[in-house]
Amino acid sequence: MYCPKAYENEKKNEDLEFERSQSTFSVSELNFILNNKDPNIINIKNEIKKFIDNDKIISKPQEIHLLSREEQFKRSLYVSSKLIEIKKRFGSFGCDQYYQSLFEEIPFVINDIVFACAFKSLASDEQMKTLYPKFENYQYLGSYSQTEIGHGSNVQGIETTCTFIKETGEFELNSPNLTSTKFWIGGLGKLATHTIVFAQLLIPSAQSGKLKNYGPHPFILQVRSLHDHTPLPGITVGDIGPKLGFNSIDNGFLRLDHVRIARENMLSRFFRVNQQGEYEKPKHPKLIYAGMVGVRSSMIENSFVCLSRAVTIAIRYSIIRKQFKSNRTDKQEKKIIEYSNQMNRIIPYLAQTFAYFFTGKRFSIEFDQMMSAVKQNQDTTLLSELHANSSGLKSLMTQSTSDGIESCRLSCGGHGYSQFSGLPYLWSNYVHMSSAEGESNLLPQQTTKYLLNILRKVVSDNNNNNNNNKSIGKSVKYINDEFQSSFENINQFIQEKALNSIIHPDSLLQLFKHRSFILIKSIAESIQEQMSNGNKDLPQIWSDLNVEINHCSKAHCQLYVIQSFYDQILLLSSNSSNCSSSIITLLIQLLQTYCIWIINSNLVDFLQDQYVELSQIDFLKKSLINFYKLLRPNLVSLVDSFDLCNTTLGSALGSYNGDVYSTLYKWASTQPFNKNSLPLGFNEYIKPLINSKL
Repeated sequence: MYCPKAYENEKKNEDLEFERSQSTFSVSELNFILNNKDPNIINIKNEIKKFIDNDKIISKPQEIHLLSREEQFKRSLYVSSKLIEIKKRFGSFGCDQYYQSLFEEIPFVINDIVFACAFKSLASDEQMKTLYPKFENYQYLGSYSQTEIGHGSNVQGIETTCTFIKETGEFELNSPNLTSTKFWIGGLGKLATHTIVFAQLLIPSAQSGKLKNYGPHPFILQVRSLHDHTPLPGITVGDIGPKLGFNSIDNGFLRLDHVRIARENMLSRFFRVNQQGEYEKPKHPKLIYAGMVGVRSSMIENSFVCLSRAVTIAIRYSIIRKQFKSNRTDKQEKKIIEYSNQMNRIIPYLAQTFAYFFTGKRFSIEFDQMMSAVKQNQDTTLLSELHANSSGLKSLMTQSTSDGIESCRLSCGGHGYSQFSGLPYLWSNYVHMSSAEGESNLLPQQTTKYLLNILRKVVSDNNNNNNNNKSIGKSVKYINDEFQSSFENINQFIQEKALNSIIHPDSLLQLFKHRSFILIKSIAESIQEQMSNGNKDLPQIWSDLNVEINHCSKAHCQLYVIQSFYDQILLLSSNSSNCSSSIITLLIQLLQTYCIWIINSNLVDFLQDQYVELSQIDFLKKSLINFYKLLRPNLVSLVDSFDLCNTTLGSALGSYNGDVYSTLYKWASTQPFNKNSLPLGFNEYIKPLINSKL
């Protein structure tokens, strides 16, 4: 691990060191697990942490808060330039770790993740061969232009057009009105030389010449000169201005005035327009959005990265910060982590952090398997399930991660409001994830539509005595299991499985399976009831049920997260894993904490059909504080296992050795605003008031 050795010569906070001495497990072993048990991954990460800790600019993240927008962007370009050295030494994996280790966001992340995910998913083998190496080597810088000033989540409604010109064999891109302006495009405002433009594909009919719309399709477009970086003819491009956060990224706008591109500029892995102007459609309509699913996969994994920073800062600070004595005879005030409301603010999000790590790992594997099947065999079997899960998981995980960061900030009291805590900057840079690549109120509807289709298939198959589950994906198999289940309540399940308690992980998992099934079934029944009563306006019925529909998606995705976490625990528990029992015990406690916390927040779901008794709910509620106490001695060691260096955290409150107050005072007292005793404007506006008689 990096931190214990890197900071071993620094003065150590006694309270943090005491907490570390109370640990019941090996921190390095858990860190090994979090790095896929790969020493090479750990070595690369350690080298990158050492690199940023030793860089004279990157190692001072607190200075970002004192810079203007232009100065922040210049700094981000410096930090981006250092990526080249990392890439030469460690390849693309090193780039990913560099991004995850930085305190700040940098523009190259758009080229390497957002653009790269889309391009690799949508480009043909020939396009990958001829174009992609230039983006890999930063000769070109890419971006992803889908969102418009007038359309975001409704991709089908975008207004940018791309018309095939049969006479020349070219496409013509155009922004026909103001609302078709591409907007919020990361990396486009100042840096990108190229962008993937999503536009309505218009092809003239061979018979009538009338344009036929084939819907949104992706095209690669050069937007700036490679000679002097100026916009090319017909292209208007710029930065959209200040934002709540993410200000080191140049989100841009783009307008196109009848810009011609070659026919080969259509990204054509799954579809293309031939020389005769004939459209060759994809095997599955959602393949057009394969790139978007790739970006969501990255966002799902990133939730762990950001939440782990927040809980690390909050837990370390909550150990060091002391407030109030329990009684007059106490010599010291209590650590604020000892208060149950403080535990409740932080520990559930610590449990969620681990749950999200294993979820991101699972979903990334499933995405790679799906893309491999599609590219090699045009096999789209896995696509619908993956697309549905990506929609719901992206919505759930980005919103709950934002909530978690904010809860950690609040747990740090007044100091959490300071930019020097690292938490406001972390939150403001992350919170846009809830809206990016699909708004979090709209995406869950795609998930629930898929779940209803699965329920419809399950009902049909069972009515026809067709119990073939092979066509149902792993993440939704529970729908068939619950449909066929004879258990009337959780007690019958516990008795049948010979479990010792409702808090056994198998029991908790079953509660979440049943809850999700009941919510899916309830929506199906509500729709059927409305239509049976003569209401045939299905879009309006759907609109009226939007709240329930989104909640249904959330329940399914929480089950997906819990199943992902539990599957990994079972894998680590196997004889071949050689994982210590103390870590298995801790992970199970974290899983149980996460499950019970969600149950406490959604009691109506679990009580609505008497599957659980009120007395059992009361037991679960009381169990939560007991799990907080069980986890309490290991809190510092659990966040230590993330091995986040001080530069990554950028926090006066959360450094490894806990030097909170002197660091906070140093950063505050040495800021440029304190250089002069008189602020600008004092003599002009305030001094005359002091010397006057009102």
